[in-house]
Order: sequence, then structure tokens, then C-alpha cells
Amino acid sequence: MQEAYYIQVIVPLRLEWTPTYRSPGPLEPGTRVTVVFARRSYVGVVWKTGVTPDIEGSRIQNIVRTEDDLPPVTPEELRFWEFISDYYLCSMGEVYKAAYPAGKIRSEQTAANVLQRLRSRLAVREEALTKKHKDSVRERLEGEKAAIAAQIEALTKIPGSARSSRPAPGKPLLLTGGGRSEIYLELCRETISKGFNALILTPEIAASEQLDSIFEEAFPGQVHCVSSHITETRRRRIADDIRCFGGQIVTGTRSALFLPWSRLGLIIVENEQDVLFKQTEPSPRYHARDAAVMLGRIHQARVVLGAPSPSLESLHNALKGKYELRRTGTIPPEGTIIDISAERRKNGMPGRISRKLIEAARKAGGPVAFIRGWEKPDELLEETEKLFPDIPVDILTLQQARLSDLRGYALIAVLQADALFPEGDFRADERAVQALAMLREQCTGAFIVQTAKADHPVFRSGQDIESALLEERRAFGLPPYTRLIDTDFGGHKERLTLPCDSTLSTRKKQLLARAQAFEKKSGGRARVTIDVDPIL
Repeated sequence: MQEAYYIQVIVPLRLEWTPTYRSPGPLEPGTRVTVVFARRSYVGVVWKTGVTPDIEGSRIQNIVRTEDDLPPVTPEELRFWEFISDYYLCSMGEVYKAAYPAGKIRSEQTAANVLQRLRSRLAVREEALTKKHKDSVRERLEGEKAAIAAQIEALTKIPGSARSSRPAPGKPLLLTGGGRSEIYLELCRETISKGFNALILTPEIAASEQLDSIFEEAFPGQVHCVSSHITETRRRRIADDIRCFGGQIVTGTRSALFLPWSRLGLIIVENEQDVLFKQTEPSPRYHARDAAVMLGRIHQARVVLGAPSPSLESLHNALKGKYELRRTGTIPPEGTIIDISAERRKNGMPGRISRKLIEAARKAGGPVAFIRGWEKPDELLEETEKLFPDIPVDILTLQQARLSDLRGYALIAVLQADALFPEGDFRADERAVQALAMLREQCTGAFIVQTAKADHPVFRSGQDIESALLEERRAFGLPPYTRLIDTDFGGHKERLTLPCDSTLSTRKKQLLARAQAFEKKSGGRARVTIDVDPIL
């Protein structure tokens, strides 16, 4: 009687369990297989082998086939998926769907079909060469055979070993202050000179493309930009390259974490404090910064977190000794604070722009950028055209400023800094500090901030406000001194606060109990989301 081989297969669905299938022979974890689930076919990934099923063997389906022409999922990828699933309380199927969306699988299958056609063409040439031909015909057939074989070899590259000697990566480095790009370039030179790959994560596509141009100039032909702007074919080719070769640099947004990394030697997370590193919808709801730290641990790669002003989570980890903290010597200008309330009392605010700022803009000797808050853009534009008829003035939102190169402006001014403090958000002060630091960092001329809250602690110098914010968080029992888990049970939203020493099992038990109670009461299905947490 033939021996039965039982395996667990990850399918791209949200399931609370991993389905078991029967295979005709032993398979390695990471092998791609086609299976049928709920009468639909899926390309799945073998997760666990040698499984002892908890149901009768007659109820277990056979796999349809193994997808030998699709590249297997690496052990490092599977470890990374397991971390995302455990830490952010989602299923392996949801992580698999994020890492290998349908378009990516279709692109891989297209490439596999091309490979099959090439092998058929090669077989035809080889069969023809077994027969007698004129010298000219034989020469043509041999040339065609060699060309087809070269194409097949290019499509079936064997990945280089990721076990090459490398120095111990050490603690993640938290790098704050200006001049970070030069440090990043030097770290990348060191990394690719040893044959390893580097990943540079940015929160926005536009920021990724800006960095891409900087690195392409320094490393021509070795830089790939990965974002939603590129085609699935291009993404697959990049994936094939970094799966097989070292000495390459990838700049990209958070989805670049899910590429099939091999020989990964360096991960840089630029603007690690940015809220856009958090994936909110759909699941998995992960934070790319924290996930990057874990990816670095899995690959034994060096991790660098860069920011003009760091997140309190990362700063807390540095103060606890989990990260190494380095402040660069390049200190951006503090800027001038204009008290709107005081200026109004002495008739110094003829409109939305103070007389002091008007005078500074006219003396700047170059283009001016105004960062607006609550002001209506049409009214503000009309006012600036009257005040500065001969000066180039750009009016930007904070979001637009984040995505722009501000280094060409002679003056940058925040017109209403009070808009940086939305009510009801305990992170508002932290994010205001980070936004102002980001603007100061790009400022090559004067920097001015108008505010009705000139005595607000946010306008203190950098390290003083960081310490004050951390102490405030400690006093009120907020992250990074506690962990927050936001839950949504069929529209009923609730926030859990857990101590920092709570384990994953503790979290899951609490959430599972609440979910089961909700489902029993309402008959609905509970959905759980999780807020940003520092790495354990």
C-alpha cells in the first residue's frame, strides 16, 4: 500500500486554520502547489510536512499538482510570514496574499509558460540534430539550440548561497539628524562590495523615486525601484534578480519587504517615524519599520532607522539599549517662532500672514514656500499675490511639502502651526515635532513658524521635547510603555491596553475570548485589528 504524505498548504484566504492535503510524495516547505479549496483552484505554498491529520484520511483531498516551474518560497520568507501572522494577529493566508498577490502569481505563471515553450522548442532542435543534415542546416540548428538553451538558463538561475561570511549585524542603528543620505550611500557601498543586497524603505512612492535617483547616480545599473507604479512583469524580474544575485539595491515602499530576499545585507528605513509605514487596510495590518527590524534579524542583515526626529517607539528602544542611537553632527536650524496672538494685539497681523513674516519674505532674496494649515487656498493665494507680486510663492499643504524637494526655497514658513495639533490624538505632539523637524531639515534658507501657541512644549529644542513627551507617555500609561490593540467586532470598536511584558499568547487569549463572546452574542464574525507596537 502506497504511503500517504500529508502536508499543510497556505492558500491566499483568511482562514483560522491551515488546510491539510495529501501529496503523492514528500515535498519541501515552500514548494508551490495547486490545490482545490471550496471548489476553487488556488496556487498554494507548502508550509508544514509530515503532518498528522486530525480528520479521517478519506476526507483529505489530493493536491492537483506541484508547480515545479514556479520559484519556491524560501525558508526566510516563511519565517517572515510567520512573524507577521503571529505579531499582527492575522492568518498566514492573508500574509501570503499580501506577499504574492494574484497579479504576481499570474506573472510567474506566464513566465513558467514561456519556459515550457522554450523547452519544447529545445526538444525539437535536439531531435532534428539526431538526423542527417547539410553542414549549413546543422550549423543553423546548433545555433538555435544554443540560443534557446541560454534563454532557459537565464530563466532558471540557481540562487547564490546566502551563507557567505558576513560580520555580525549588531543592534539596529537609530540615526537622527541631517546628512543621512551620505551615510546611507557609504553603507550601501560597503554592502554591495561584499556581494550582498540592500533594501531602502521609504513611506511614499514619490520619496522612493527621489532616493532612487540619488542612488542610481552613485550605483548606475544596480538600483531597482519597487512600488505600485511598476508592472507585475517588472516586479517579477526584480524578484528573480534579488532571489539569485547579490550586489543590488532596491528602493521601495513597504511592499518591498515581501520580495524573495537572498543575500540581504542591509535594510535602511528612511523617515522611520512616518505614519504611512503602517498598513491599515487590508490585513495584514503591519508596521513596515518594525517588520523591517524582524526581516533584518532573519537574514542577519544590518538595520538602520533614519529620521530627522525619531518616533518615540524607536527612541524608547534606543534608551533601553535595544537599538544603538547616533545623532549626526548636521543640526538643522531651529527657526523663528512668531506668536500670532501677540502680533494681533499690536496690529501685526493684517491678514493670515504677519508683518514680521511679510518683511522676512521680501528680504529672503528668492522663492518662498508657505505651508498652510486651516487657511482656504483661494483666499490665501489672493493674499499672497497682493503682498508679493514680484516674489515666486508656492502654497503647499504639509502632505505636499513632505513629497517635495524644498531645498531651493529661500524661506519656508508654516502659517498656522496650530493645525498640527488635532484634538483627541495622543500622538499629535510627537507628530508635530517630527513634521517641523522634516521641514527644518530641508530648509537651506530661513525657517519661520507662526502659531497662537508659542509657549507649547513642541517648540522646545529636540532632545528636551523628546524627553518630555516620553515622560508624559509614561505618566499616562501610553505607548511605548504599554501596548494598544484596537478591536472591531462587527462594528463594535474597543481598545485594549496591555502591559509591555504581555506575551503574544496573552494577547491572543484576551482577543479570542472577546471575539468568541461577541460571536456568541451577535451571531456575527469578529474582526481584529492591532495598533502600532514596538518590536518585542
